[in-house]
Amino acid sequence: MKKILSLTLVLLMCLGIAVPASAANVFLFTEKTLTLFEGESVQTALRREGNFDGEGEISYTSSNAAVASVAADGTITAAGKGQAVITATLTRGGKRISKAQTTVKVLRAVKKVTLSTANLSVYDSLDPAVSELLREETDKRVLVIPAGGSVVLKTTCTPEDASNRNVEYITSDAGILKVTGATVKAVQGGECDLTVSSKQNPEVTEVFRVLVIQPVKKITINAGDKKVPAGSTKQLTAVCDPENASIKDVVWSSKHPSIAAVDAQGVVTGLQKGTATITATAADGSKTVGSVLITVTQPVASLSFVNRDLSVVVGRTAQAKVTAQPANASDKNVDWSSSDESIATVKNGVIHGNKAGVCTITATSRSNPEVSVSADVTVKQLITKIECVNDPADLNMLVGETRQLYWKISPEDATIQTLSFKSQHNTVLRVDGNGVVTAVKRGLASVYAVSQDGSGKQGAARINVIQPVTGVELHRSTYLIQLYQAGRITAYPQPKDANNQRVTWSTGDESIATARGSGTSTASVYGVSRGVTTIQPTTEDGGFTTTAELWVDDFNGAIIVDGLAVAGNTNIRVSLKNVNSSLTVRNVYFTVECFDMSGEPMICNIDGISTYFTGSYPFELGPYQRSNPDHIRFSNYNITEPVGGIRVTITGWKDPFGYDWEIPEGDRKPHSWYRFGGGSQEGVG
Repeated sequence: MKKILSLTLVLLMCLGIAVPASAANVFLFTEKTLTLFEGESVQTALRREGNFDGEGEISYTSSNAAVASVAADGTITAAGKGQAVITATLTRGGKRISKAQTTVKVLRAVKKVTLSTANLSVYDSLDPAVSELLREETDKRVLVIPAGGSVVLKTTCTPEDASNRNVEYITSDAGILKVTGATVKAVQGGECDLTVSSKQNPEVTEVFRVLVIQPVKKITINAGDKKVPAGSTKQLTAVCDPENASIKDVVWSSKHPSIAAVDAQGVVTGLQKGTATITATAADGSKTVGSVLITVTQPVASLSFVNRDLSVVVGRTAQAKVTAQPANASDKNVDWSSSDESIATVKNGVIHGNKAGVCTITATSRSNPEVSVSADVTVKQLITKIECVNDPADLNMLVGETRQLYWKISPEDATIQTLSFKSQHNTVLRVDGNGVVTAVKRGLASVYAVSQDGSGKQGAARINVIQPVTGVELHRSTYLIQLYQAGRITAYPQPKDANNQRVTWSTGDESIATARGSGTSTASVYGVSRGVTTIQPTTEDGGFTTTAELWVDDFNGAIIVDGLAVAGNTNIRVSLKNVNSSLTVRNVYFTVECFDMSGEPMICNIDGISTYFTGSYPFELGPYQRSNPDHIRFSNYNITEPVGGIRVTITGWKDPFGYDWEIPEGDRKPHSWYRFGGGSQEGVG
C-alpha cells in the first residue's frame, strides 16, 4: 500500500499536478505581547503544531528579570517598570529544536491622585460658611463654585514616574457641573460629586462635593467720613448684593498696609499719614470686590536725629538730618540754629566747620514749635602729613630683628592722632599695632602708617631686610681633578637667599692644586701634581668655612683597554684594567666601532644605521685590577657578518663617591684590533 502511494505521488509530481503540503510546524506564544502592572502574574500559553507538537522539553528565560521574571512553568511575574522579552526554547535529546518569544511591557500603576486646591475655594464640610448650605451631610471636602463660573483643574499622580499620569474628571450631575477636559463649569445652583480618576487605574480616585452657589454680584462698603487718625480705628461694614447670595462673608485687605491696616472683622487702623484703599472680596469664589479710599491724618509728635554723633572737619561741611515721628506727619519741615557760630554754623541742616571745638545745633518743628531736638557737633582738625623720623640706618634690618618705628604727625593739634600700620609684603616684613616691625626674610618692603581720622593720609618707611650668611656647604666630600687641567667647584652659602654669596678659596697644598674664584661662589681648581689635598671656601659674610678632599691624578687615563679579540667571526671580547694606584671605580662606559673584513665601517647596531654600539662594565675595578671579560655588557649591538676589526674607546666611569667622570673627547684614547691586511693586530689608535 505504501509503495502504491509513493508511486502515485511521484507520478503526480511528474505530471505537474500540485500535491497538498503537509501540516506546518508551529511553535509560538499565543500572545505576541503582554501588558502587566508591577506585581501581576500571568500564565503563558504556547501554540505547538506539526513537528513541534508532542515530546520535548520547554525552558523559559527573560531578557531582563528586573522587569519581568518567568518561572519554569511559563508563569510571568511583572517586577519593575520597563520592557522585557520572554523566550521559550524547545529541546529534544539535548538539541534545540525551536524557540518562541513574547514581549512583556510592565507598567507602574498610579497609587494616588491629588487635586491641586491652590486657586480653588475649598472648605471643610463642617465649616459654617458652607455647612448650612449643604442639603445633606458629607465627609468630603467641599469645592465652592459660583453659578456660571468655571475653573481649570490640575491634578498630580503618585508616584511621579507612573506609566500613565493622565486623569479623568467625572461629574455626578452634568446639569449642575459640566466637565470639558480639565475645565469644569458651574451650570446652575445645586450639589454634585466631582470624581478625579486615574485613566490607567480607574479605581484610584479622589472625590469632592461640589456646591454651586448664588454668587455675590456687588459689594458696597459703608465707611462714614472715610477718615481715621493715625493710631485710631474705624469699623467698616460690607453690604453684599443680591440679597439671596449664598455666602455673604467677605475677606478684608488693604492695598497700602503701611498706611492703614484692616482686620478680618473690617476694623481699620490708621498707621501713618496718607491714603489707603481698603477692599472687601467675596469669600464665595466669585471674585467680586468692593473698595473704599481711607485717608489717614497725622501731626508731628517728635523729632529725632538720624545720627546724633555729628562731626565736621574744619573748612568742610556735613549734612545733619532729623526724622519726624510719626513718619507720615503732615508737615516735617524744621528750622535750624547753632549755639556757637564761631565753631560751626548750620543752614537747612548743612553744618560748616569754622574752628576746632564743640557746639550744639537745634532743629525745631515749624508746624509744632513745641517739638524740637538738639545734638552736639564736634569740629575736627585732620592730619595733613605723616613721616617716619627714624635714623636712615634703622631702615636696614637683619632677618629676625625687630625695631620700633617712630612717626611725626602734622599739624601737631590734629584732633585724632591714632595711626594704624600695615606692611607692603608680610612675607618680608611684619608690623604690629604699635609700629614695631619684624624682619622676616630678605627683600625690600615698605611699612605704612595710616591715619584714622578720615583724612586718608599715610606715611611710608622703606626697609631693606638683609639675610646674613649662616654657613657654607659643598655638595661633595671629595672632588677629583684631572692632572694639568682645571675643574670647577661650587660652594653654597647658607641660606640660599643670603644677600652676600661671595666666598674666597684656598687649597691645603698649592703644589698639588690651586683654586681661584675672584670672590665668586664657583672656583676654578687646577691640578698641579698628583696627590691628595683639601679645598676650603670661606664666606665673605661671617667667615664661615668648610672643607673637602681634592684628588689630583690622570683620571682620564685611569682605565685602559687591556685586551681586544674577536672569537670566531662575531664574538667580541673586551678586557679593561684600572691603572690608577688609589682609585676604585664603580662602572666603566665605552663605545665599540666595528669594521668589516675589508676595513670599512660595518653596521652593527640594532637601529640598522650605526657602525658602533655602547658597552659597560657594571662592577667595581680596584687599583690595577682587570675586568672579567664575561661580565662585559654590550647595548643595542647586532652583528650578522664576520667582524674584521674593532675599536674600543673609554668614555667615562663612575667614581667611588657615586659621581660620573666623563673623559673629554680630546683626551679619549681608542684601542683597536683588526685582522685584515694580513694577520691580526692589536694596539692603541
